Amino acid sequence: MNDEEERPRFMNILRALPILLLVFGLIFAAVFFFTMFVNVSVGHSAVLVDPLTKTVSDPVLGPTWAVKAPWVSAVDIYYAVDTLGMWGTGEDPFADYPSVKSFSKDQLEMELDVMIRWRLDPDKISDLYKNYPNLNWKEKTIVSIVRQTIRFITKEYTAIETIERRDLIAQVMQEEIQEKLNEEPSLAGAIFGFEFELRNIGLPLTYTDAIEAKLVAEQQKIQAEFEKERILILANATAQQAIIEAGGISQAKIIVAEGVQEAISMIIESAGITSSEEIAQLYLWVEAIREISPDIDVLIITTGEDGVPLIYQIP
Repeated sequence: MNDEEERPRFMNILRALPILLLVFGLIFAAVFFFTMFVNVSVGHSAVLVDPLTKTVSDPVLGPTWAVKAPWVSAVDIYYAVDTLGMWGTGEDPFADYPSVKSFSKDQLEMELDVMIRWRLDPDKISDLYKNYPNLNWKEKTIVSIVRQTIRFITKEYTAIETIERRDLIAQVMQEEIQEKLNEEPSLAGAIFGFEFELRNIGLPLTYTDAIEAKLVAEQQKIQAEFEKERILILANATAQQAIIEAGGISQAKIIVAEGVQEAISMIIESAGITSSEEIAQLYLWVEAIREISPDIDVLIITTGEDGVPLIYQIP
């Protein structure tokens, strides 16, 4: 190929060069334009990291758009309510880590299921990012603090106390963990709105069976005491009733005796008889007849051959 044949091709390239530059410029401008804007969602923040000036900006809180230079990177950081779940073997999709294994004061192994929640202070997000550029403060620090604090607390209580005083122990754990998180320099005081939930205290099966047996025995003892008290109360009430009934019978007999005495006195007085002993015997005899034969209305009594008959109306 000679120079005359190459010249037209070169001229064509020169003619196309402005168009190529224009297309390249438009593509560069489009890429430059779109890399200048960052969408920040609700509950998220963005810190702008400039490699040229080696600076980290204050967080931009969503929902909003952030504007930056193309060479500046935007790091998305979630600052709303975050959670850390520790239960079971950790295979549960809602659990981040397995249960916290610890020992009681009496050296009994326990497994504690916990859930914690917190938020990040927006004013401290930049400092937190500088300490944890990989955003791994949960894995590196929070999990460790939670486990260590729980183990220190459980060794102060016996296994049975962890059951009987569970609410108190949960409160102590929350306060201690929160204090440790606030004191940890690398977290930069960014953790706030801390909540702690003690979901379960797992004890060995043999121990829980022993506790259940003990509780059943205590319930049976309480029931026996109650039955004993009930029997004593009933016995006392029965005795009191017998005393009252005996007193009533005695009083009734006294009243009957007084009535008999009064009736005999009236007979003696009306008949003008001086021998009260015979009249009394006769009265008692009549009363006995009345008790034996309640259908008899009138009783006629004679004494000797010439005795005057005595007609007595039985009431």
